Amino acid sequence: MNEAAKTDFRFRLNGVIVLEILVRPETINGAPTGNWHIAANDWAIGSFTIDDNENLWDKDLPKFILECRNETAWALTPLTDRQSSKDKGWKKVTTQGLLEVLEAAGIIRCE
Repeated sequence: MNEAAKTDFRFRLNGVIVLEILVRPETINGAPTGNWHIAANDWAIGSFTIDDNENLWDKDLPKFILECRNETAWALTPLTDRQSSKDKGWKKVTTQGLLEVLEAAGIIRCE
C-alpha cells in the first residue's frame, strides 16, 4: 500500500460536505489545455464544476467557498487541540490550492 492511499480528505462547499469530488482535465474542442477542473458530484443534482468565481461580472453574486480537511492528520491531532480548534481542521482553499494539496499528498498528478 502506498502513502497516498493512507491519506483521507473530506471536502466542504459552502459549508456542506461534498461526498465526492472529481478532478478532470480541461478540454477545448476535445483537446486538453493542460489545466484541470474540480467538479463536485452530488447524487441529486449531478456533477458541476467548481471555480473560485473571481471573475464574476457582479461582485455581489455568491462565490464558492471550498474547504478541505486532512482527516488522517485530524485524527492524529490530540483531542484537546481538536476540541479547542475554531476551524475544526477545515482549511479554506482555492481550486488551484486544492489541486496542490492533492498532488502533494500523492493522490493526483497534475502534469
